[in-house]
Amino acid sequence: MTINEFLEYIDDFNGRQYDRYYTDDVVVQLPSVQLRGRQNVKDFYIRMGEFIHETVRVRKVLIEGDAIIANLWSDFYCVQDTSDYLERTLAKGDLVREELLVLYTLEGTKFSQIRAARLRAS
Repeated sequence: MTINEFLEYIDDFNGRQYDRYYTDDVVVQLPSVQLRGRQNVKDFYIRMGEFIHETVRVRKVLIEGDAIIANLWSDFYCVQDTSDYLERTLAKGDLVREELLVLYTLEGTKFSQIRAARLRAS
C-alpha cells in the first residue's frame, strides 16, 4: 500500500465506506473494544454512526513492507445522546478528540489486523 492509497482509505473511512479495505477475518483492536471479521467491523461503525460522527486526520504515517504505523487524530462528534461508545456518556453536541497510534498489518492490499492505542483524549 502506498501513502496515497492509505490516505484514500482514510477519506473513505471518513465517508463511512468501511469494508473495502479489510480481509474477511480482520481483527480490529480499539481502545474500548475488539472486533473480529469484516462484517462485524462494518456493523460496529454503522451502529456508532447513528450516535457519533467520527472524522480521522492523519498526522504522521510510516509504511514499510506489510506494516503501517500512523499517528492519527480522531474527532468524535455526538449527534445523539449515548453511553455505548468511547467508554463514557456523551450528550448531543459533545466533541471528543483523541490522538491515536495505530498499527495496521496488511495481507496483500487489505488490512488483516488493526491495533489502536489512545495517546491523548480531550
